[in-house]
Amino acid sequence: MKNFRSHSWLFPNCFFIFFSIYLLVKFVFIFFFRAAYEPRFIFELTPVYMLSGVSNTQLVVLSLLVMLVDMYLHLRSGKRYLLLSFLPTIVMTSSIGFSIMVSPMDLSYIIHFILFGCLLLIVLIDYQYVLKGIETPMMTRKKVPLSVSVFKNEPTVPRGASPRAKHTRLIQQPPLPLTMDSTLELKKISDELLQKMQIMLEDLENKNVRIKKLEHDLDERQKNLVINEKKFADQAISYLQSLEKIPFNDKTLVKNIPTEEKICLNEPLQNRLIIDEKNEIVAVVQRGIFKEVSNSFVDFIGYDRTELLQKNFFVFIAPQGFENARKYYLNRLKGVISNSFKTILLSKTHRELFVEITVKPTIYNGDSAEFLRVNEVRSNS
Repeated sequence: MKNFRSHSWLFPNCFFIFFSIYLLVKFVFIFFFRAAYEPRFIFELTPVYMLSGVSNTQLVVLSLLVMLVDMYLHLRSGKRYLLLSFLPTIVMTSSIGFSIMVSPMDLSYIIHFILFGCLLLIVLIDYQYVLKGIETPMMTRKKVPLSVSVFKNEPTVPRGASPRAKHTRLIQQPPLPLTMDSTLELKKISDELLQKMQIMLEDLENKNVRIKKLEHDLDERQKNLVINEKKFADQAISYLQSLEKIPFNDKTLVKNIPTEEKICLNEPLQNRLIIDEKNEIVAVVQRGIFKEVSNSFVDFIGYDRTELLQKNFFVFIAPQGFENARKYYLNRLKGVISNSFKTILLSKTHRELFVEITVKPTIYNGDSAEFLRVNEVRSNS
């Protein structure tokens, strides 16, 4: 028990050194690398988090400052500094305690309870060294070597056994082993801290290299995606231009199309109200450009009518859906009979819509066009 009391001062010092380094590293990652704002307890070490309008970055800075001040006061290890250290320790303890009090009982707050218990233990240790009058090892380490050196330099004069001589011998002999042990302990602790800091710096360098590699890969993928989109758009435009060169007879075309679609071939197709009366999601595309869209199509994709008309149909296809659309038009160029394909449309809110599009030929303003019927599916399969 006596040995535990003599070394209990190491716990507050190690605790504040560890959390100061941890908060410093966390602040670097949050401020410079945009890391996630977690764990939550690093923002709740000061009561400032209860105020609205204070950002998480500012809360991390305040927590780091309070932790550094408390660490500095404990490392000085004087009675006056330990008395001053009660202020930041109580601030952190009350802040964590209030967070525990207003939060529900959950396993995610186990770190709050552990941190609260450690802070209470630090308060008890400081109470033991300050209020009970127990001297800390740091205080004796600073004063003893001076007195020992003074007594060693003085010439020894044989005198009778007096109370003063006995007192000087007691001062000269006992502190020597304590000073050597304490210096060895400090050296060992400093070496361990240096090793931990070196490991943390190496981890930071490795993470920085990985981040640069990921950024380079993302840039390469984006460039490839732009190239593929351009190739597909060129192929689609060439297919639409080839369709214009194919001769056809308007009368035979009307005869071959079912009666269900004859509404779309007559003159009323030019009237937007006829298309809007349909409950299905339909649109008229001519040379890849939207000419008419139904109200259901506008509601489905989320854009306004003016944002769709006279715009290229392929602009509203998600990058993942280009491949199916490309295969469909290539098969049409090769003569394969196919009137539908599955793709992915991109809504105005950037939500992916898995659909199956049925394509049927029609006439719009005396020119060939395509009548699209869109059916939503649940998956991309």
